[in-house]
Amino acid sequence: MRSAVFYFLILISNIFLFAKNYNAIDIMERVNSSPKPNSSISEIELEIVKKKRDRTKSKSRSFLRYEKRYTTGGYKKKTLVKFLKPNSVSGTSLLSWIKNNGSSEQWFYIPKLKVSKKVKSKERSKSFMSTDFIYEDLETRHISDDVFSIEGQSKVDDNDCVVLLSKPIKESYYHYKKIYVDEKIWQIRKVEFYSSEKGLIKTLFLKEIMKKGEYWFPSIMEMITINGNYTNMKIIGFKPGVVLDDEIFTESFLVNMD
Repeated sequence: MRSAVFYFLILISNIFLFAKNYNAIDIMERVNSSPKPNSSISEIELEIVKKKRDRTKSKSRSFLRYEKRYTTGGYKKKTLVKFLKPNSVSGTSLLSWIKNNGSSEQWFYIPKLKVSKKVKSKERSKSFMSTDFIYEDLETRHISDDVFSIEGQSKVDDNDCVVLLSKPIKESYYHYKKIYVDEKIWQIRKVEFYSSEKGLIKTLFLKEIMKKGEYWFPSIMEMITINGNYTNMKIIGFKPGVVLDDEIFTESFLVNMD
């Protein structure tokens, strides 16, 4: 009886959404069409919490994130993450190139070695800097990389959201994801990540979504795993429209920027 009621509620939710002339691709296109600055610098504080039995260990990090978007050429955007604190990770960096066709390239730089290392496709599922984010999480997937469908509606912190089911076409570490999109501002408030073996493995919460000028952005991004570990990213500074030279987003700059 419960299952019948459950499927009935999903059916009603879908009918309601279709009455609004929504479909899954329309929703993702609305999300992606939200105005974004051509370039920006973000200052981010990072807290990594690991739980083991009765012990809890916490690490703090801070980094700058440079981003530049392109309207011509073969690239959609390029980003550079550079760690500032603590001293043990200062200068460690990640350079990412996102192409218009959805493919991407990443380079990881460790100051002690004075060399950059290209991130191989098999390494995209590895943790980035001991966080609960993997390299793939730091990429931008193209809409055509996945198949989307509407699963229903739900609330996230009292905000009405459309729930989308996302299944990969392009290679991905995840079996599928559930994406919760705020119907009023067309911003993502939550993403659930599932594996084929373990089911739900972690959830990303995008909190305190605010607007600076014409640009929406979350002040806090919190990734929580099913075992209780979590990574908290807090944006403490956001500067849109900053002039950034293309040289910043090159492998040679990555090696010589110290």
